[in-house]
Amino acid sequence: MFKKRPTRAEIDLAALAHNYRALKAAAGAEIAVMPVIKADAYGHGAGPVAHKLSAIGVPGFAVATVTEARALQAGGISENILILGSLYKDDLEIVAAGGIIPVLWDAESARRLSDFVTGRGETVTVHIKIDTGMSRAGVPAAAAREFITTVAGLPGLQIGGLLSHLAIADSCRKWARRYTGKQFQTFTGITDAISGKTDHDKVPELHLANSAGIIRYDFPGCTMARAGIALYGAYPDVDLYPKIDLQPVMSVKTGIVLLKTLPPGQSVSYGCTYTAHEKIKVALLPIGYADGLNRALSGRGEFLVRGQRASVIGRVCMDWTMIDVTDIDAVAVGDEVVIIGRQGDAVITADDMSATLGTISYEIFCSWSARVRREYLHTHDSNPGKN
Repeated sequence: MFKKRPTRAEIDLAALAHNYRALKAAAGAEIAVMPVIKADAYGHGAGPVAHKLSAIGVPGFAVATVTEARALQAGGISENILILGSLYKDDLEIVAAGGIIPVLWDAESARRLSDFVTGRGETVTVHIKIDTGMSRAGVPAAAAREFITTVAGLPGLQIGGLLSHLAIADSCRKWARRYTGKQFQTFTGITDAISGKTDHDKVPELHLANSAGIIRYDFPGCTMARAGIALYGAYPDVDLYPKIDLQPVMSVKTGIVLLKTLPPGQSVSYGCTYTAHEKIKVALLPIGYADGLNRALSGRGEFLVRGQRASVIGRVCMDWTMIDVTDIDAVAVGDEVVIIGRQGDAVITADDMSATLGTISYEIFCSWSARVRREYLHTHDSNPGKN
C-alpha cells in the first residue's frame, strides 16, 4: 500500500526551462519574452515556476490580478510583474508600492491611479492595452491615440509599454492569417503614429505576440512577446509541432488502491451507467472531480497502467474513479496510473484529454485542485545559466 495518497502532479522544471529557451530562440534575440504565469502558472505553481525562470533570466512576469502579483512578491520574486486584468480601487496602494505594472484601457482607471500616486509623491509605470480585434479588454483602436495622449499627460504615470492581444494566431487557416495580419497593421498604425509623442524619454515596449504568435509569426517593430501555454509544453495548434520542440512540464499521476473482480450483470458507480457484460477486473483510483478530474470523462476517459490504456468505467465520483484493467497482465495494488503524461512508450497528453472533452489544454492544466499535491522535479538542466 502507498505511504501517502498517490494522487499528484509532477512538474518538471527542467522542461520548463527548455521551453522558455525554445520560445526565446523562436522569438529572436532582439525580442524580450515575458512568461505569463497567471492562474497559478496555469496550474503548475506560480512560485516555483517563477523562481526557476528568474534563475534563467527573464524580463519580468505577467499575471492576471494584483493579488497574484503580490503573492509572487511575498514569495521573493523581484522582477517587475505586469497585470493583464483590470485595476481595482483596492489595488492602488499595492501598485503604488512598486514592482507591479498595471495595464490601462479606460480613462477613469487612469485618472484614479494618477490621483492616488501623485497624492503619495510616487510615479508608476503603466502599459496601455489596445483592442485590435479581440473585442475583449482594451481601448478601442479608434480611440487609442487620444487615450495614449491623455495618459501621457497624467502626473505620476509613465507609459512603459503598449500591447494588444491576438485573437486567432493559433490557426493556420488563410482567413485567420489575414485577421492576424490586420491586427498587426492596426497595432503598428497606432504605435507608429504616437512614437516619440508621449513626452517621456523612455521608448515604450511594444508587445503583441502570444505563444502562437511567437512560433508562427514575425512582428517587426515589436520589442516583447508574452509566452503562455507553450511555456508549459502544450502546442497552441497541431500544425506548430514541427516548428518548435516543446517538452511537457506537468504529469498527473495516481495509483491503484483496490482491485476487485465483478461478475456479469454487476453495475459500477453512481447511476449504474456501466454494467459488466462479462467478468471484469476493476481498479479503484483515489482521484475524482474534487481533484479536478473532469466528470465528463465518465465512460470516455483512458489512463495508463503498465504502459497500456485502461478505460474509465462508470461515473467519475468526487473522490474516486474506476477503470477496467481486465486485459492488463500482472496488474496489482500499488501500480502507478498516469492520467496525463508518459509511462514507458505510451503517452497521454493534455491535448489528448482536451480532445476527448472538447476543450483546450489550458483548462486541463488549470483544473487540478489543491488536493493534487505538486511535486517539483529538478531533473538535469543542460544549460542552467542565464540567457
